Amino acid sequence: MKNFIGLIFEMIASMLGIIKHSYYASSALAKAQAKLIAAFESLELRYTDPAVYRLFLQQAPIMFPGYEMLKTRDDRVVEAYYKKRTSRSLDSGRSHEHTGAYGDSGVLTPSWTTYSDQFAISIKQADNNVYSLEEMQMNELQNTFTNFIEGLETVATTYLITNRSHVNAAPFVNANDDLGVFNGSTYVHEIPAATLAGLNNFNAMFANSISTVMNVNKYKGFSIVCDSVAWAKMQYVANQGAANSNNLSFTTNGITFYHAIKLNTLAVALGYTQGFALAISDGTIGCLPWIPKQNRQGLSTKIQNYGSLINPFDGQLYAIHDYPTAFDGTATGGYTQDENEEFELSIDLAFNHAPLSASGETPIFAFGISGEIS
Repeated sequence: MKNFIGLIFEMIASMLGIIKHSYYASSALAKAQAKLIAAFESLELRYTDPAVYRLFLQQAPIMFPGYEMLKTRDDRVVEAYYKKRTSRSLDSGRSHEHTGAYGDSGVLTPSWTTYSDQFAISIKQADNNVYSLEEMQMNELQNTFTNFIEGLETVATTYLITNRSHVNAAPFVNANDDLGVFNGSTYVHEIPAATLAGLNNFNAMFANSISTVMNVNKYKGFSIVCDSVAWAKMQYVANQGAANSNNLSFTTNGITFYHAIKLNTLAVALGYTQGFALAISDGTIGCLPWIPKQNRQGLSTKIQNYGSLINPFDGQLYAIHDYPTAFDGTATGGYTQDENEEFELSIDLAFNHAPLSASGETPIFAFGISGEIS
């Protein structure tokens, strides 16, 4: 039975008189993906969950509902409008000639970046090999999809730390206070390693300090992304009661914690080695995936194919493009009269956070333990 993309290719070719080529590649690729998904579901394929990237994907529909209908091409601009907050001090009386300030709105224009990875395979590469063409393609797909997940997790984590708030309304000004103080140079709210009573301040105050600072900044619901040091310590603290660890996230006191492995080196680069975390207000970040229309619909011409595949690691639809070239494949396991198929997988992503009127302020706050924990 022909795969769905192949049927679309044939329909378009029939209507437009386009001669379709390399159907063997599309068919084998679809079977390879089916095997990859089966391996994924059977737990044979283990991987580190991209916790931060997933957090962006989960919150995207809240920020930009229905954006797919607006973006029709790579260069199509999408704009999202929002109402600005107007803050005023209250007056102390009434007036018959009162005058008011006008409200205002702003616009957020998401910017998409294309991420891609490539691999190649020849039609005779599997003729004298223990692995079939489908198995070879499955392996290439697995490597490609894993490359995307590892790379996009780095992109997502870097976006968070790069866009951390440079403004913190928390009034704490005493560096020796258990709740800590905001560092205006690193833009990190620093919590001292020891409490005033000499106790380990991570166990005593880290989560409480984050909650307090976020509440002072008028955020009630939020998630906390931890580096490996903070993650291990927070799991220890949280599991002093009933165990509540679940995959790479857990909830305590209504707050969800995520393990961001890619955050480790970024925290060290800022000078924080005893525990580092980012708190993100719920519904204020988002990642918008997109692929071109030709890939979504499926199109085959005389010289190239446009299609799409689902990455089982993140559940997103990726564009796939391929074209053949005649070549001598003896150096890569093929044969002299061979045909090489070049594949490229790609996806366009726009990482965003909710805009705020105050200069330098974002809904992403950084926290770190300052000093050495004994």
